[in-house]
This record gives sequence, C-alpha cells and structure tokens, in this order.
Amino acid sequence: MADLPSGDPPLSGAIEGQQGCSAAADEHSLAEREQTLADTDQTASDADQAAADGDQTAADDDQAASDRDLAHGGDPVVHEKSRRGRDRTAGQRGQTAGRRYEAAAARDAVADRRDWMASRRDRLAEEHDRELAARDAALMDDELAALSTKISVRAERARHQAAADRALAAQARRRAAADRAQAAADRKRAARDRAQARADREALMQQLLIAETDALTGARTRGAGLTDLERELDRAHRTRGRLVVAYVDVVGLKAVNDRHGHAAGDALLQRAVRAIRTQLRSYDLIVRVGGDEFVCAMSGATLRDARRRFSAVRAALAASPEPCEVKVGFADLTPAERAEQLIARADADLPASPGR
Repeated sequence: MADLPSGDPPLSGAIEGQQGCSAAADEHSLAEREQTLADTDQTASDADQAAADGDQTAADDDQAASDRDLAHGGDPVVHEKSRRGRDRTAGQRGQTAGRRYEAAAARDAVADRRDWMASRRDRLAEEHDRELAARDAALMDDELAALSTKISVRAERARHQAAADRALAAQARRRAAADRAQAAADRKRAARDRAQARADREALMQQLLIAETDALTGARTRGAGLTDLERELDRAHRTRGRLVVAYVDVVGLKAVNDRHGHAAGDALLQRAVRAIRTQLRSYDLIVRVGGDEFVCAMSGATLRDARRRFSAVRAALAASPEPCEVKVGFADLTPAERAEQLIARADADLPASPGR
C-alpha cells in the first residue's frame, strides 16, 4: 500500500481554491445585482404612487368640472387641465411599465447565473465523489477514511448550495414573471388613460364648437368670431394679402317681431344668413355681432368682388317667397389695422337705406 502524500490532495485543493474564489465573487456580484433590482422595484413603486396621485388629481378636476356643468355649463379650462393630467399619468405609467420589463429581464439574467452556478457546484460535487471513490479503492487506512469524510462533507455542502442557488433562481424567475404581469397591467392602464384623455379632448372640442356657434343662424358667435377675424387679419398682414369686411344689417327685424312674433323674426334671420352663405366661399367668416347684425370677412377679395357677391345676396332675398332686405357696408384692410377699426369703418359705410 502506497504512503499517503502529506497536505491536501493536489486535484481537490486546486479545484476547491479556484471554485471557492469564483463562487464567492459570483455571490458578491449577484448580491449587488439583486440590490439594484430592489432599488428598481422601489423606483417603480414610487412611479406607481405618482401615477395614482395624478389619477386622483384628474378625478378631482373631473368632479369639479361636472359640478360646474350641472350649475353653469361646461368649463373648457378645467376640462383641458383634466385632460393634460390624464396624458401625464398615461406617460408615467408607460415609463413604469418599461422599467418593470427591464427589471424582469435582469431577474431572468440573475436566475440564469444562479442555475449556472448550481450546475457548476453539482459538477464539483461529482468530482469530489469520483475522487473519493478512487481513493477508497486504493487506500483504506485511517487517514484516508478521515479525508474521505472531509471530501464527502464538502460534496454534500456543494449540493446544498446548488439546491439553494436553484431555489433563488426560481424565486428570481417568479419575481420576473410578476414584474412582467405588473408591467402589462401598467401598459393597459396607461392605454385606458390615453383613451379617456382623447375622449375628454373630443368632448371639450365639441362643447367649444357648440359654445362658439350661434344656435339660430349657424354663424360664429361674437367672441369666437372676432378672435377668428383677428387671426385672418394677422395672416393678411403677414402675407400682405387682401381682406374685405362686410357689415350686414338685416332690415325690418323689429317690425317682423312686433307684427308676426319672434318665430317669424328668427326665420327672417335664418333666410338672410342662408342667402349670404350661398354667395360666400366655405372658408369665409360670418359672425353674428348683434341681434340683426353680422360681420363677414372675405380674405383675398377686393371691394369690387365683395360688392358683387352681396348684390347677388340682395337679389336672392328680394326674389324669395318671403322677401327681405339687407343693408351692407364695406371696408378693405389697410396696413397695421386691427379688427375693431376695420369693423367700425364697415359699419360707418352702411347706407341710410337698403339697396347698396
């Protein structure tokens, strides 16, 4: 029987030293990555809380807007604020979902690394077992028995560590799956928020359209129409283009109201505006500025064009089964002139009697 060499066996000592150092380094690296993932989870939780706060703010604004709707009609400013709040919340939820997907991918990588380490420890344990079997076959003295016991203990310890690594890898995969599920839920909620924001925006635009349109004649209301006229003036000044304003006064409205009632007066105004629309272009502006007074803006037109169009309007109204008359004054835009100045000149151009 050969003498047992002094010191640790060369093969097991080298493997133990190298694998021990590498495993310790991997454990340290995985611990750091898991701490980073924990920080990512906290960041995602904070983002969820911020999104929830944004939802609450938007809900409060919606309730306030609903209360105002019941009492005084729609408040476009509050609706717009609510819509922007939903857009911000949807964006935050989209970002949170992205971070959760990234965290899930990182957890999968950690799990793969732990599986690899577990497999490496299993291989090391098998090498210990093979070494032990070989030594058992060759050496049976007391010192070899002690060494065999030591190797067996190390192999068992490696197997336990491999099992622990697999358990941690499974836990990391479960957490990655949970992160993906949460990210998917966040994306769905963000999509719902965006859809609600679009619906709010469309509802607001519909309310604004209704509020800015004269219900009787379909012309623009005074406030919205004069704002549109200022834009037309700015465009004309910027491009050095032409623009003519016609100031229209529907003749005899008070007399019709007194003699036949307000329904007849309303019908008179509607006939007048319909006749004007037939002679103006689809993009020409018609604004109701008073009970029986309208301002029409014709971009790119000359005074001659405007007078010709309204001559046709007067002819059509005179030839209708229920004839009526309009007076019209005209003014073409001058450099640096503003809307109220242009309208005042057109008003001053109104004839004393119909027919102009």
